[in-house]
Amino acid sequence: MFSRHPEAGDFRAFLKGASRPACSMLVVQHLLADCLTCREKLLELGWDDRRLERLLYVGGGYKSEELPAAETHYNYETAFARADSSLTAFFAPVKPLQEAVEDLFAEIMLLPVEEQACRVSQDKRFASPQFVYYLIERSHGIRYKEPEQMLHLANLARLAGNACTAETVGGELGLADLRTRAWGHYGNSLRVCGHLKEAEDALTHAAQERGKGTGDPLLRARLFEQKTSLLVHQRNFEKAIESIEQACQIYREVGDSHLLAGALISKANATSLVREVEAAADLLNSAIPLIDCESDPHLLLAACHNLIGCYVELSQPDRALSLYAETRDLYQEFGDQLILLRAGWREGQLLRDMGHLRQAETRLLEVQKGFLDRGLTYEPAIVSLDLAALYLKIGATEDVRQTAAAAVPIFRALGVDREALASLLQLQQVADQEQQAMELIRFLNARIEPLAKRGLLK
Repeated sequence: MFSRHPEAGDFRAFLKGASRPACSMLVVQHLLADCLTCREKLLELGWDDRRLERLLYVGGGYKSEELPAAETHYNYETAFARADSSLTAFFAPVKPLQEAVEDLFAEIMLLPVEEQACRVSQDKRFASPQFVYYLIERSHGIRYKEPEQMLHLANLARLAGNACTAETVGGELGLADLRTRAWGHYGNSLRVCGHLKEAEDALTHAAQERGKGTGDPLLRARLFEQKTSLLVHQRNFEKAIESIEQACQIYREVGDSHLLAGALISKANATSLVREVEAAADLLNSAIPLIDCESDPHLLLAACHNLIGCYVELSQPDRALSLYAETRDLYQEFGDQLILLRAGWREGQLLRDMGHLRQAETRLLEVQKGFLDRGLTYEPAIVSLDLAALYLKIGATEDVRQTAAAAVPIFRALGVDREALASLLQLQQVADQEQQAMELIRFLNARIEPLAKRGLLK
């Protein structure tokens, strides 16, 4: 029937959206014709009928699990039309820019902040997918250093995406995908800055836009990741783990190991928050070999940093110290002061667990001051609890009281609830009762951990 069959590499490129149009159409034709040769090849690649069904209905407007269980025959004509439409949108040419995105960005940045949004919304020169993606990239790149500026650039990307037309993007499906990315990044930026209700609304809008688009599985997976981060901040850990597993499954199916690694790191973070620290460590250990270290060394650092934290929590200081020694050069390579402060924080925890208590105290006080000098609240709050636990070990009751008292305004600035503030005040009263004080410290840690906004995550 066919003179040529797709190779394994053709299938992989197709699933990653990296194949040429002619090759993509060849793959679709063979899949829809239920080619036995290609079925065998897909089986060798680890595919099964359920995954094939999901691929055939990409962009179809409903989930494969909504199909009747007894339905065993595909509507090839409808499926092919949907696949053809999606592929056309994937590879549709976008309108070329008359000006470089860097020049457009420089022009916008020269305007007063209050005028930038208005100009992006009204001046059609900025209504292009190239500029939207550039803004998203610039915004994402400063997520650790300047979260408020991250949000500002994300809002500009959202406005520019809203101003784009089907003509500039290459069709209605492509326009919906573009707006999905812009709204998804905007929602994630709102979450980073602590605007959780607005973040939820933005991600809901992103999901609605995705339903109008090509059905790109990687875009769907990215939304699952962003939703996971929001659910963690909302303390809905079980749903967060369910959400990130959806992203993991998509990355497994398309065969993208690096993106899978990032999702596994997010899953490990959510898992550690339900106090399954050993399971979180296992996830991180499985993620590290999958990371493309050359293209994304920060992801490797995030995984190692979080794994060191797991070993600290599991009372395995030797493993934590060994990994810290291996990672120290990587910390230095980035040269970012916040990253170096977090490295010092880990060092202080390790010194504490190795029994070098006064050295640990000095290191923790240094990093706490560094975080406070940069206007941060979450990190100094957690370091306060580390110091309180350290002083309990030393038996320095008055230092416990002073540390807890000094932490009250920090916790208030963080926006914790009354129960957490009451527990902090209670810690001052029971500073001479080690067991009760440690229980309060553990409670406070669990209470504020989900409020992390700029931790060393991916």
